[in-house]
Amino acid sequence: MAARSARLLLGLLVVAMLTLAACGGPGSDGRAGPGTTTGLTGPVATATAPGSTATGGMPAWSTAPRTGPGGKQPPEGPSARLAAIRAARHPGYDRVVFQFEGAKVPGYRIGYVREIPLGESDDQYLTLEGGALVEATFQGTASDDYRPDTQTVPDRFTPALAQVKQIGLAEDWEGVVRLGVGLEHRAGFRVLELRDPARVVVDFAT
Repeated sequence: MAARSARLLLGLLVVAMLTLAACGGPGSDGRAGPGTTTGLTGPVATATAPGSTATGGMPAWSTAPRTGPGGKQPPEGPSARLAAIRAARHPGYDRVVFQFEGAKVPGYRIGYVREIPLGESDDQYLTLEGGALVEATFQGTASDDYRPDTQTVPDRFTPALAQVKQIGLAEDWEGVVRLGVGLEHRAGFRVLELRDPARVVVDFAT
């Protein structure tokens, strides 16, 4: 009778051990069981260095020319006025803001050049401080309203920042405004279009 009870008890222990193995206790196969969180949860933010592809909707840093919006041709006469130019220093870059009076951002082309002619001249050029030169051309705009003493931007503007050294007006004629930006050295830049008010923002990596 005692031997039979011992065999029954041993059988129950074996069944219990097999049941636990089938269920797989915590760490039984080297993986976390249900309800266990591993790693980080939620979004992880990463910084974007100049010269790499931007994240979070920001354009990439590049030395290639930029055009926009849509590369439109200038209309007959200005449809927006260049109201102000501002420049400021930020961590890792200098920012130049071209602000316009008008409902839309005008067409533009911004890129590195070797020289910037003054007006229609073939032998006179805009000279600016710095070792690199960027030309910003805005289509369908003007820096005045065709009356004396109404020009909204100076012929030269010298913020003397780490990268942006000087900004100068090269042409304002028949709906086209051309400006030059003198930089300390050639580096990547990015362009943003903002509204309310209409602005073209150019960031130059330092």
